[in-house]
Amino acid sequence: MRTLKLTIAYDGTRYGGWQVQHGHQASKPTIQGTLETILRRILRERVVVVGSGRTDAGVHAMAQVAHIRTRSRSSCAQLLHSLNQLLPADIAVLSLEEVDAHFHAQYRAIRKRYRYRIFTGTVASPFIRPYVHQVRAPLQVARMRREAAALRGRHDFRAFTRGGGAGPHTNHVGVGVNRRTTTRTIGGISLTRRNQEVQLDVEGNGFLHTMVRTIAGTLIDVGRGRLPAGTIRRMLTTGDRRLTGTVAPARGLTLISVEYGSRDEC
Repeated sequence: MRTLKLTIAYDGTRYGGWQVQHGHQASKPTIQGTLETILRRILRERVVVVGSGRTDAGVHAMAQVAHIRTRSRSSCAQLLHSLNQLLPADIAVLSLEEVDAHFHAQYRAIRKRYRYRIFTGTVASPFIRPYVHQVRAPLQVARMRREAAALRGRHDFRAFTRGGGAGPHTNHVGVGVNRRTTTRTIGGISLTRRNQEVQLDVEGNGFLHTMVRTIAGTLIDVGRGRLPAGTIRRMLTTGDRRLTGTVAPARGLTLISVEYGSRDEC
Protein backbone atom coordinates (compact mmCIF):
# COMPACT_ATOMS: atom_id res chain seq x y z
CA MET A 1 0.00 0.00 0.00
CA ARG A 2 1.40 3.39 -1.01
CA THR A 3 0.70 6.80 0.50
CA LEU A 4 0.46 9.65 -1.97
CA LYS A 5 0.44 13.33 -1.05
CA LEU A 6 -1.55 15.71 -3.26
CA THR A 7 -1.33 19.50 -3.35
CA ILE A 8 -4.55 20.92 -4.76
CA ALA A 9 -5.77 24.33 -5.91
CA TYR A 10 -9.44 25.07 -6.40
CA ASP A 11 -12.00 27.78 -6.98
CA GLY A 12 -14.64 26.91 -4.39
CA THR A 13 -17.43 29.05 -5.87
CA ARG A 14 -19.70 26.25 -7.08
CA TYR A 15 -18.82 23.69 -4.41
CA GLY A 16 -20.43 22.83 -1.10
CA GLY A 17 -17.02 22.91 0.59
CA TRP A 18 -14.25 20.35 0.86
CA GLN A 19 -15.97 17.47 2.62
CA VAL A 20 -18.35 14.96 1.08
CA GLN A 21 -21.90 15.83 2.14
CA HIS A 22 -24.85 13.54 2.83
CA GLY A 23 -28.62 14.03 2.94
CA HIS A 24 -30.07 17.47 2.28
CA GLN A 25 -26.58 19.02 2.27
CA ALA A 26 -25.54 17.01 -0.80
CA SER A 27 -27.16 19.35 -3.33
CA LYS A 28 -23.77 20.71 -4.44
CA PRO A 29 -20.63 18.81 -5.45
CA THR A 30 -17.69 18.91 -3.04
CA ILE A 31 -13.95 19.04 -3.68
CA GLN A 32 -13.29 15.77 -1.83
CA GLY A 33 -16.16 14.00 -3.60
CA THR A 34 -15.04 15.17 -7.02
CA LEU A 35 -11.47 14.01 -6.41
CA GLU A 36 -12.58 10.63 -5.07
CA THR A 37 -14.87 9.97 -8.04
CA ILE A 38 -12.11 10.64 -10.54
CA LEU A 39 -9.41 8.79 -8.59
CA ARG A 40 -11.61 5.70 -8.36
CA ARG A 41 -12.12 5.87 -12.10
CA ILE A 42 -8.36 6.09 -12.72
CA LEU A 43 -7.16 3.65 -10.06
CA ARG A 44 -10.11 1.23 -10.28
CA GLU A 45 -10.21 0.92 -6.52
CA ARG A 46 -12.03 2.69 -3.72
CA VAL A 47 -9.92 5.49 -2.27
CA VAL A 48 -10.58 8.10 0.40
CA VAL A 49 -9.06 11.55 -0.04
CA VAL A 50 -8.05 12.88 3.39
CA GLY A 51 -7.57 16.64 3.42
CA SER A 52 -5.59 18.80 5.81
CA GLY A 53 -8.89 20.25 6.97
CA ARG A 54 -12.31 21.28 5.74
CA THR A 55 -12.96 24.44 3.82
CA ASP A 56 -16.52 25.73 3.88
CA ALA A 57 -18.82 26.16 0.89
CA GLY A 58 -17.47 28.88 -1.39
CA VAL A 59 -13.97 29.00 0.14
CA HIS A 60 -10.99 28.68 -2.23
CA ALA A 61 -7.54 27.10 -1.90
CA MET A 62 -4.18 27.83 -3.48
CA ALA A 63 -2.47 24.84 -1.91
CA GLN A 64 -4.75 22.46 -0.02
CA VAL A 65 -2.95 19.26 0.97
CA ALA A 66 -4.46 15.77 1.01
CA HIS A 67 -3.35 12.15 0.98
CA ILE A 68 -4.63 8.86 -0.35
CA ARG A 69 -3.59 5.25 0.19
CA THR A 70 -3.55 3.07 -2.91
CA ARG A 71 -2.39 -0.30 -4.23
CA SER A 72 -1.73 1.18 -7.66
CA ARG A 73 1.83 1.01 -8.99
CA SER A 74 1.30 3.77 -11.55
CA SER A 75 3.93 6.50 -11.44
CA CYS A 76 3.15 9.79 -9.75
CA ALA A 77 3.70 11.57 -13.06
CA GLN A 78 1.14 9.35 -14.81
CA LEU A 79 -1.43 9.81 -12.05
CA LEU A 80 -0.91 13.58 -11.98
CA HIS A 81 -1.44 13.81 -15.73
CA SER A 82 -4.55 11.61 -15.67
CA LEU A 83 -6.11 13.52 -12.79
CA ASN A 84 -5.70 16.91 -14.40
CA GLN A 85 -7.04 15.59 -17.70
CA LEU A 86 -10.28 14.52 -16.02
CA LEU A 87 -10.79 17.14 -13.30
CA PRO A 88 -13.09 20.11 -13.97
CA ALA A 89 -11.41 23.40 -14.82
CA ASP A 90 -11.91 24.83 -11.32
CA ILE A 91 -9.83 22.11 -9.61
CA ALA A 92 -6.16 21.32 -10.29
CA VAL A 93 -3.72 18.95 -8.62
CA LEU A 94 -0.50 20.95 -8.57
CA SER A 95 1.73 18.13 -7.39
CA LEU A 96 1.55 14.47 -6.45
CA GLU A 97 4.31 12.59 -4.65
CA GLU A 98 4.84 9.37 -2.75
CA VAL A 99 5.50 9.92 0.95
CA ASP A 100 6.19 7.87 4.06
CA ALA A 101 3.36 5.59 5.20
CA HIS A 102 3.06 7.59 8.45
CA PHE A 103 2.25 10.82 6.65
CA HIS A 104 -1.24 12.14 7.45
CA ALA A 105 -2.46 15.31 5.73
CA GLN A 106 -4.56 16.42 8.70
CA TYR A 107 -2.79 15.23 11.82
CA ARG A 108 0.77 15.98 10.67
CA ALA A 109 0.09 19.57 9.63
CA ILE A 110 1.93 22.04 11.87
CA ARG A 111 0.85 25.38 10.39
CA LYS A 112 -1.76 26.83 8.02
CA ARG A 113 -2.14 30.22 6.44
CA TYR A 114 -5.37 31.80 5.24
CA ARG A 115 -5.92 35.05 3.37
CA TYR A 116 -9.09 37.13 3.40
CA ARG A 117 -9.38 39.70 0.59
CA ILE A 118 -11.43 42.87 1.12
CA PHE A 119 -12.09 45.10 -1.91
CA THR A 120 -12.72 48.74 -1.00
CA GLY A 121 -13.17 50.25 -4.47
CA THR A 122 -16.39 51.27 -6.18
CA VAL A 123 -16.39 48.64 -8.94
CA ALA A 124 -14.74 45.22 -8.67
CA SER A 125 -13.35 43.72 -11.87
CA PRO A 126 -15.06 40.47 -12.92
CA PHE A 127 -11.61 38.87 -12.76
CA ILE A 128 -11.39 39.37 -8.99
CA ARG A 129 -15.08 39.58 -8.00
CA PRO A 130 -15.46 35.85 -7.12
CA TYR A 131 -12.47 36.06 -4.75
CA VAL A 132 -13.06 39.25 -2.75
CA HIS A 133 -15.59 40.68 -0.34
CA GLN A 134 -16.52 44.16 -1.47
CA VAL A 135 -16.99 46.70 1.32
CA ARG A 136 -18.54 49.95 0.12
CA ALA A 137 -17.41 52.07 3.04
CA PRO A 138 -14.11 53.58 4.20
CA LEU A 139 -12.03 51.28 6.40
CA GLN A 140 -9.72 52.53 9.15
CA VAL A 141 -6.98 49.97 8.51
CA ALA A 142 -4.72 51.25 11.33
CA ARG A 143 -7.57 50.70 13.77
CA MET A 144 -8.10 47.19 12.39
CA ARG A 145 -4.39 46.41 12.86
CA ARG A 146 -4.47 47.49 16.49
CA GLU A 147 -7.54 45.33 17.07
CA ALA A 148 -6.00 42.30 15.32
CA ALA A 149 -2.91 42.39 17.55
CA ALA A 150 -4.97 40.90 20.41
CA LEU A 151 -5.39 37.67 18.43
CA ARG A 152 -1.69 36.73 18.43
CA GLY A 153 -0.76 33.89 20.74
CA ARG A 154 -2.65 31.04 22.36
CA HIS A 155 -6.31 31.74 23.17
CA ASP A 156 -9.69 30.12 23.58
CA PHE A 157 -11.50 31.04 20.34
CA ARG A 158 -14.95 29.70 21.25
CA ALA A 159 -16.50 33.12 20.53
CA PHE A 160 -15.20 32.89 16.96
CA THR A 161 -16.92 29.66 15.96
CA ARG A 162 -20.58 28.93 15.27
CA GLY A 163 -22.10 26.90 18.06
CA GLY A 164 -19.53 28.17 20.56
CA GLY A 165 -17.87 24.78 21.00
CA ALA A 166 -15.43 22.40 19.38
CA GLY A 167 -18.15 20.34 17.70
CA PRO A 168 -17.75 18.32 14.51
CA HIS A 169 -16.25 21.09 12.41
CA THR A 170 -12.96 21.57 14.24
CA ASN A 171 -10.77 19.36 12.13
CA HIS A 172 -8.56 22.26 10.97
CA VAL A 173 -5.85 21.07 13.33
CA GLY A 174 -2.47 19.45 13.31
CA VAL A 175 0.37 18.25 15.52
CA GLY A 176 -0.04 19.13 19.19
CA VAL A 177 -3.57 20.52 18.91
CA ASN A 178 -6.36 19.13 21.09
CA ARG A 179 -9.28 18.75 18.68
CA ARG A 180 -11.78 18.60 21.58
CA THR A 181 -11.10 22.18 22.69
CA THR A 182 -11.53 25.59 21.09
CA THR A 183 -8.02 26.68 22.09
CA ARG A 184 -5.76 27.54 19.16
CA THR A 185 -2.54 29.47 18.58
CA ILE A 186 -2.29 32.33 16.09
CA GLY A 187 1.37 32.73 15.18
CA GLY A 188 0.95 35.66 12.84
CA ILE A 189 -1.74 38.08 11.66
CA SER A 190 -1.34 41.07 9.35
CA LEU A 191 -3.39 43.55 7.34
CA THR A 192 -1.87 44.91 4.14
CA ARG A 193 -3.38 47.57 1.89
CA ARG A 194 -2.66 47.09 -1.82
CA ASN A 195 -4.31 49.80 -3.92
CA GLN A 196 -8.07 49.19 -3.52
CA GLU A 197 -7.65 45.93 -1.64
CA VAL A 198 -7.00 45.09 2.01
CA GLN A 199 -5.58 41.63 2.62
CA LEU A 200 -5.88 39.91 5.98
CA ASP A 201 -3.35 37.08 6.46
CA VAL A 202 -3.77 34.71 9.42
CA GLU A 203 -1.35 31.92 10.29
CA GLY A 204 -1.94 29.37 13.01
CA ASN A 205 -1.73 25.79 14.17
CA GLY A 206 -5.45 25.19 13.66
CA PHE A 207 -8.73 26.90 12.87
CA LEU A 208 -12.30 26.39 14.02
CA HIS A 209 -15.41 26.41 11.83
CA THR A 210 -15.91 30.00 10.46
CA MET A 211 -13.09 31.26 12.71
CA VAL A 212 -11.19 33.22 10.03
CA ARG A 213 -14.40 34.61 8.52
CA THR A 214 -15.52 35.72 11.97
CA ILE A 215 -12.18 37.42 12.57
CA ALA A 216 -12.42 39.13 9.17
CA GLY A 217 -16.01 40.27 9.67
CA THR A 218 -15.32 41.59 13.16
CA LEU A 219 -12.24 43.51 11.99
CA ILE A 220 -14.23 44.99 9.11
CA ASP A 221 -16.93 46.18 11.51
CA VAL A 222 -14.27 47.70 13.77
CA GLY A 223 -12.70 49.38 10.72
CA ARG A 224 -16.08 50.80 9.71
CA GLY A 225 -16.77 52.10 13.20
CA ARG A 226 -19.65 49.71 13.81
CA LEU A 227 -17.88 48.01 16.73
CA PRO A 228 -15.77 49.66 19.44
CA ALA A 229 -12.05 49.17 19.91
CA GLY A 230 -11.35 46.28 22.30
CA THR A 231 -14.14 44.08 20.91
CA ILE A 232 -11.80 41.21 20.03
CA ARG A 233 -10.10 41.26 23.42
CA ARG A 234 -13.52 41.10 25.09
CA MET A 235 -14.52 38.18 22.82
CA LEU A 236 -11.40 36.28 23.82
CA THR A 237 -11.90 37.03 27.52
CA THR A 238 -15.62 36.29 27.75
CA GLY A 239 -16.14 33.74 24.97
CA ASP A 240 -19.32 35.63 24.08
CA ARG A 241 -20.14 35.24 20.39
CA ARG A 242 -22.83 37.92 20.65
CA LEU A 243 -20.02 40.50 20.64
CA THR A 244 -18.87 39.47 17.18
CA GLY A 245 -19.33 41.39 13.98
CA THR A 246 -20.92 40.05 10.81
CA VAL A 247 -19.34 36.80 9.60
CA ALA A 248 -17.60 37.72 6.35
CA PRO A 249 -18.76 35.84 3.22
CA ALA A 250 -16.88 32.75 2.09
CA ARG A 251 -15.85 34.04 -1.34
CA GLY A 252 -13.16 36.31 0.11
CA LEU A 253 -11.34 33.47 1.90
CA THR A 254 -8.51 31.38 0.47
CA LEU A 255 -6.37 28.69 2.07
CA ILE A 256 -2.86 29.77 1.06
CA SER A 257 -0.60 27.05 2.44
CA VAL A 258 -0.25 24.07 4.77
CA GLU A 259 3.11 23.26 6.31
CA TYR A 260 4.52 19.97 7.55
CA GLY A 261 7.58 19.03 9.55
CA SER A 262 10.44 17.50 7.55
CA ARG A 263 10.20 14.32 9.62
CA ASP A 264 6.89 13.54 7.87
CA GLU A 265 8.34 13.48 4.37
CA CYS A 266 9.91 10.36 2.91
